[in-house]
Amino acid sequence: MALFHLFKAFVNRMRRDERQFDDAQLCTPSRRVLRPNLLLPSLLVGLTTGAIGVLFDLSFAALIFAGSLSSYLSVGVGLILFSVASTRVVTALTSSLPGVVADLGTVPTVILAWSAGAIAKDLSTSASPTEILVTVLAEIALTSALTGVCLLLLGVLRVGEWVRSLPHPVIGGFVASTGWLLIKGGFKVMTDKPLGLPQLSFLLQADVLIQWLPGLLLAIYLLVISRRQMHPAVMSVSLIAAVGLFYAVLFLTGTSVAQASVQGWMMERLTSQETWQPFSVSAWSQVRWSAIFEQLTCIVTVIAITAISLLLNLTGLELVAGQEMDVNRELKLAGATNIILGLSGGILSYHSLSKSILAHKMGAKNRIVGLVEAGVFFIFPWLAISLVSYVPKVILGGLLLFLGLSLLVEWVYLAWFRLAKADYLVVQVILVVSATIGFLQGLIVGWLMAIALLVIAYKRLSNV
Repeated sequence: MALFHLFKAFVNRMRRDERQFDDAQLCTPSRRVLRPNLLLPSLLVGLTTGAIGVLFDLSFAALIFAGSLSSYLSVGVGLILFSVASTRVVTALTSSLPGVVADLGTVPTVILAWSAGAIAKDLSTSASPTEILVTVLAEIALTSALTGVCLLLLGVLRVGEWVRSLPHPVIGGFVASTGWLLIKGGFKVMTDKPLGLPQLSFLLQADVLIQWLPGLLLAIYLLVISRRQMHPAVMSVSLIAAVGLFYAVLFLTGTSVAQASVQGWMMERLTSQETWQPFSVSAWSQVRWSAIFEQLTCIVTVIAITAISLLLNLTGLELVAGQEMDVNRELKLAGATNIILGLSGGILSYHSLSKSILAHKMGAKNRIVGLVEAGVFFIFPWLAISLVSYVPKVILGGLLLFLGLSLLVEWVYLAWFRLAKADYLVVQVILVVSATIGFLQGLIVGWLMAIALLVIAYKRLSNV
């Protein structure tokens, strides 16, 4: 309750400070929006995009809580859905642009997933399973809070544009590296084995091949339609059709859901008693802070990439909506929200360009849609958590492969035509180091390159 009053006071302060902002837009939707001819379409769009959003975020939960953390998948599901739902409510009610949708950031979430796996591996022999889980959750919460503080300061000091001075090739290298992690994670979700040369013979076995090949085909199909000028609803319909096709194949082959689950096709069964709960004071005493300190490079990278992503997303939203947004105000809004999420043990989330475009193209140009979407996220853990066991792994793995392939196409193929050859080389060096030596080493090489490029740029500016 204290956190709620703190956030409420912050919103009221922003209302007074931002004179150019129309206070009427922050109030409840107008009577015009509540008319039946507009309310019903808003409800339908909100339910559709909310369900698709849950499906995407379940894939991230499976990515973070994999391997030795897989027994805590229910905790991950509750953690992500609660965080995204809370952010969507705040964004829907307070953003200067109606219809904006908040969600997990792809790249920051993947980095956190890798970091969580590294913590679990490092503590596997020296800590209890409970201590490992609490340490992972503490790192996620700490990253959310620190990122929120950074975003809030950028907005208060009105220096958000400074973040864009970071060398784009280095950021591109980070993004390409996370694309590779997504692809490895997609294979691990579908087969319990990550993609790599040592596992190649295993992945090519006939009984294993059938587990990941449909997911790869789904990813390629989604990649193709996402690059065409189609209505965004095609993506939603395609995912629903993919789930329907999976169950059609089960029916035609006479395979029951229970049999498919035993064969490894379905997600594990979860119960509402196992879902995530906000961080308690006693839990902090079990955190292994030394393990979190070793992930400092990942935390700093998440903060920087989130700031850049949010600024780029806001710019894209202005272009799509044809309406200017107060960037500094949105930074403060995202910052305050994530500080509160971090204090309660939530995961980082902020304005999503792709989800907002999907909602906008489907007619979600009011605040009702965002609230309906958030309602789907809130209700799912309480009333439909058992439905997770009916979600095919091949669909979630295919979504991860799609996201990973999208990033690699952008920064390995298309970047060849868009970047100077020296900049392109920087991107590929970071990617190769991440894929062959290690992701953390790739991040370190990237930051060293960023420092070198900034020094070179400063010297050139000084000479001018």
